Amino acid sequence: VAIVTDVASVKATVLSELELLGTDLSRYVGSHPMAGREQAGTLSGRSDIFIGRPWVVSANEASSKSAVDQVEALALDLGASLVHLNPVEHDRAVALVSHAPQLISSLMAARLSDSEATDIALAGQGLRDTTRIAASDPRLWIQILSANSHEVAKVVSALKADLDQVLGSLNAVDKAGSLAAIGKLLEKGNLGVSRIPGKHGQRATEYAKVTVMIDDKPGELARLLTEIGEVGINLEDLTLEHATGAAVGLPELFVMPTVADKLVSELTQRGWKIVG
Repeated sequence: VAIVTDVASVKATVLSELELLGTDLSRYVGSHPMAGREQAGTLSGRSDIFIGRPWVVSANEASSKSAVDQVEALALDLGASLVHLNPVEHDRAVALVSHAPQLISSLMAARLSDSEATDIALAGQGLRDTTRIAASDPRLWIQILSANSHEVAKVVSALKADLDQVLGSLNAVDKAGSLAAIGKLLEKGNLGVSRIPGKHGQRATEYAKVTVMIDDKPGELARLLTEIGEVGINLEDLTLEHATGAAVGLPELFVMPTVADKLVSELTQRGWKIVG
C-alpha cells in the first residue's frame, strides 16, 4: 500500500481538500521540510539542503503508525530534524516565521522599485538582509499566501497595529510619550530576536563581533579562516559585506566573548586589518 505525503508550505488546506474527496487518510501524512531557498529551478537545487533543518511531520487523526514511521524515516534519511505539529499548529507557526516575513520583505523591497538610484546606492547589509527573500518567485507565494490567508492575516493585522502606532508617534514626535512608545516597540523587537534559536538550534548566544578588512581577491577569505583555525579559535558565525566604493570585503567574525581579545591580537600580529 502506497504512503502519500507532500512538502507544501500549508497543511490544513491540503487536509481539508482530501477530506472532501473522501480519501483514505490512513495512508496520508502531511510534511513540510523547512529548507526552501529564494531561488527556484533545478539548477538551484542542493544535495545538502535538508541537513540539520526542521522537517515538520503533520499527521492527521487517521494517519496509520506505519505511514507516519515511513515519512519520519524519509526525513531522517535526508539528515533533517523531526518536528511534530498538527496541521493547524503548523499553519499558525509558518505564518509567523515564514509567510508573513516573506510578505514584509517583499513590501520593503517594493519601496525600492521607483526610488532614486542615488538613494539606493547608499544601501548596506541591513537592507540586503531585510530584502533577501524578496527575490522569491511571486507565483509560488501567491499560492502559499492564499492557502494560508487566515493565519497570515492575523500576523499582518498585529503588525499593522504596531505600524499605526509608530506612524502616529512619528507624525507627532513632540507629543509626550511618542518617542517612548517607539522605544518600547524597538525593545520588544530586541526581545523577539533573542527568542530566535541560535547555533544548532540552541538558545541564542551573545557573541563578540570582530570585523576584518580583506582584499576582494581569490583566496583571501580562505586564508583568513585558515589562520583563525590555526590559533585554535572556533568561529561561531560569519557574515560578509562588500564595501561599496572599494575592492574590499568586510567579514564579520562572531566568537565567544572570552576569546575576542585573543582573536584581535592574533590577527593583528599576522598582518590583518581590524576595523571593528
